[in-house]
Amino acid sequence: MSGYSNNPFISNTPSSSPQKTRDTNRVLKRPFGSSSSSLLSSPIRQGRSAGNVVYADRFIPHRTGIDLNALVSIASTANLPPLAPSVNDDQLELQKEIQAHETFDAVLKNELFGEKLVRDTVGNESSIERITNTRPPTVDFQGHSDQRNDVQEDAPFGDLELNSGPATPRRIHTRNDDHRPSSNSLRGASLLTYTESMGARPSTASLIQSQIHDSLSPVRPDSERFLQWPGKKFRNIVKIPYRVLDAPSLADDFYYDLVDWSSTDMLAVALGKSIFLTDNISGDVIHLCDTENEYTSLNWVGAGSHLAVGQGNGLVEIYDVVKRKCIRTLSGHIDRVACLSWNNHILTSGSRDRHILHRDVRMPDSFFERIETHSQEVCGLKWNIDANKLASGGNDNMIYVYDGTLSSPVLKFEDHTAAVKALAWSPHKRGILASGGGTADRRLKIWNVNNGTKINDVDTGSQVCNMIWSKNTDEIVTSHGYSRYNLTLWDYPTMDPVAILKGHSFRVLHLTLSDDGTTVVSGAGDETLRYWKVFDKPKTKAKPDSLIFESLGRIR
Repeated sequence: MSGYSNNPFISNTPSSSPQKTRDTNRVLKRPFGSSSSSLLSSPIRQGRSAGNVVYADRFIPHRTGIDLNALVSIASTANLPPLAPSVNDDQLELQKEIQAHETFDAVLKNELFGEKLVRDTVGNESSIERITNTRPPTVDFQGHSDQRNDVQEDAPFGDLELNSGPATPRRIHTRNDDHRPSSNSLRGASLLTYTESMGARPSTASLIQSQIHDSLSPVRPDSERFLQWPGKKFRNIVKIPYRVLDAPSLADDFYYDLVDWSSTDMLAVALGKSIFLTDNISGDVIHLCDTENEYTSLNWVGAGSHLAVGQGNGLVEIYDVVKRKCIRTLSGHIDRVACLSWNNHILTSGSRDRHILHRDVRMPDSFFERIETHSQEVCGLKWNIDANKLASGGNDNMIYVYDGTLSSPVLKFEDHTAAVKALAWSPHKRGILASGGGTADRRLKIWNVNNGTKINDVDTGSQVCNMIWSKNTDEIVTSHGYSRYNLTLWDYPTMDPVAILKGHSFRVLHLTLSDDGTTVVSGAGDETLRYWKVFDKPKTKAKPDSLIFESLGRIR
């Protein structure tokens, strides 16, 4: 035997194996090249004696429990990658990614187990329907479970818990035994289990037909139908601006407001010491005026016929766009005019001198009311024309709400910890105000001025420079500075980030909305103006057939 010491068959034979004799007992040997400590070695059952002969045959475990664990593991939606939403995530992209994961998960299960997901007498669901309809309960973004109390009797797993141990599956009777064999395994687990054919074998014609059909598509027919079925429709928001204009000398100053869109579809932009008008219909560019100082703010009157312009020396000029000349100059401020807002014939201005001036353009006086509530520069002003209320934000982190042109505020909000420039009134619900804080605050807050309460508070993760409340949908667009430089579309009242628009490389300080409410124009320190098609046109409402119903609708 010494001459055979290097023989691998001899050296790898287990010591517990019986010597080879002339009797008919077969001895199972280990694979070639394996050792007694190899991971490929099978577990060995304790020897059982039958007279003087000791048998040590291999232990072959029952595979049903193992396959059931594998099936439960694959069928569990907990294996999907966790996609927890963040306030800075694009909600549309997140939902599309979640749907893609769910589709892949369902198709994968169907490809593995769909061939044996038979139809019984309970229902006529296909295999892919059984997979998608009997998925374990999922948890939504707020942590609520959609688990139902009732258990479907025809579910693939019945009332089996995913974390439970192996269980004995029930037998499934096929509807057509000559088409596919029955199995003593759990529905859908036959790919990995040992099965015996209990019925007649399929005919040759059916095999050839199935092979021809399978050759047309790499997936099963029900998987193919599932993939071709239209999924959940998502809102299509183009993430790329459809138009980009150069805006040389566009000021990169947080307190300036240099872009505004008129009701006549005319865009006004202040570039350095000049103001230009862009006709969105014809595409013509008109040079309106120049100054020896610096333009710091501008705002169109509601009719779109006149443009108010604030300057760095504290003067406010009103230009007739048709005549293309200044028709009036208003004094009153001693420092730069950072914000302007119209309420019909009332023009309100805020300045770094901490004052707010109300001006009636029909009167000869420069102003008729001075408000001195802010302790630092007034950098945000916004009129709610329908409710006749004015909101002001300042560098002192304060927000004041005034009733009409009264000098004393009716409300004061002091939750922000940075300058408040971004303000927007809801055009859909009366008395709802949105505000955004600067770099040290970065929060978007929603207020109810009717009762003086805060409705919502969201951390945007970046400086809020400007905002617009959409006229067509109940959504808010915010533009950001340090340090994200993007635009974010928020859904109200959930305040989920619907979409994030990227493109600017500097702070997006200037923001305006077209008259039809579909297009947003943003201006940044990278000296570009970008046109974003964010909203669809509003649907025309059907006119009432009777004047009585129309008057009742107005009363409501």
